[in-house]
Amino acid sequence: MSRDLPRALRARWPWLALGLALRAAFALKLGDRLYQIDESGFLAAARQLAATGVLGVDGRAGAAPLVPAAFFGFFLRFFGPRLLWPRLGQALVGVLTALALGEMTRRLTRSELAGRLALAIACVYPYFIYYGGMLLSETLAIALLVPGLWWLCEALSRREGGAPWAAAGGLALALSALARTEAAFIVAVIWAVAALACAAGRWSWKAWAAGVALWALPLLGMCLRNQARLGAFTLDTHGGISMLQGTEFFELNNVDTGVAMAEIEKQPFYAEAQKLPDAARDGVYFAESLRWMRAHPGKTAYYALWKLGKFWRPVPRLDKTYTENGVSHPSAGAPRWALWLMSAAWEPWLIVLGFWGLWLLRARMDELYPLFLFIAGTVGIHVITVSQPRYRLPVMPLLILGSALALARLSRRNDTG
Repeated sequence: MSRDLPRALRARWPWLALGLALRAAFALKLGDRLYQIDESGFLAAARQLAATGVLGVDGRAGAAPLVPAAFFGFFLRFFGPRLLWPRLGQALVGVLTALALGEMTRRLTRSELAGRLALAIACVYPYFIYYGGMLLSETLAIALLVPGLWWLCEALSRREGGAPWAAAGGLALALSALARTEAAFIVAVIWAVAALACAAGRWSWKAWAAGVALWALPLLGMCLRNQARLGAFTLDTHGGISMLQGTEFFELNNVDTGVAMAEIEKQPFYAEAQKLPDAARDGVYFAESLRWMRAHPGKTAYYALWKLGKFWRPVPRLDKTYTENGVSHPSAGAPRWALWLMSAAWEPWLIVLGFWGLWLLRARMDELYPLFLFIAGTVGIHVITVSQPRYRLPVMPLLILGSALALARLSRRNDTG
């Protein structure tokens, strides 16, 4: 990181203290109860890894996300079974991420004010606090994504001497993909574009090779592990079912995932898939999704537009009934109208100002294109598979960066006007 970081830390500690206090208070409020259905899956993998050293669930090896399992498993093994401990661990991670995002914004926008604004926004942004309390993969993936993209952009700004930045960025982006697999596909496209920049003489092949090596080796290691344990050279064995829910059974999934799964389980291909290992089963789901998309191109395009709207929807739906049971309490104690008002107060201006601020950086596209490609890739993946506002969370650091720059420019205009 920058040599100026210790000074920045001293200057910004009140915001960091506030951010930590808000996150810790929310974690204490949540305690040991489960609030999101997906928490059960991440915790099952974490508990097994902590107890047996085997990544997977149900007493067998599987292709569970490594970073969340290792992070949550560390707290469960050394601090006890209470879920409060990994929640508090994520609270600290969230504050460090806000600090990194502020420094990233300062360096990439070349604006001290924008850096301070980004830090302040990230410290109090409600959905960083909310999902920072949930035992899911988003907080950890973002914590690695922010330095990964920052350091890669720093490397791209240097014709020479960028290899250490590229290597550090590549490693952080690889670990981010081991938290949320979709990042691997998006970053692969970013590296491909970077290779074109090298071929055009705009960047160093040495830096590119260092970045790609540190990015590819952890992912290759995980794929080889899954090949040996599961018989499939893959990072994930759950993409197929998500694809199926977001294509052939999209309208039912839009009502509720449980409704979609109930219908999927009635299909003949589902019964056949249950006889297969996990990876082969997921391949059946992928094949069925692609078959349906080829047979229904018009509906596929219509669903893609629908999912694009879902991805960018600024407020939660008021018409949807969310399951409330022992492992699902999505409102976390807040009434639906309060969540709607909170979203309405934050999301629209962050999205609009975020894109405006990023547009202001378009002249430096040759060094900042990873930011734009990451947003485009995240959107693209979710208009193909499943989509909801929660999946927008990984791009919010970049929209906060853009919003901070836009606000800094507006402030400067007002000062000189």
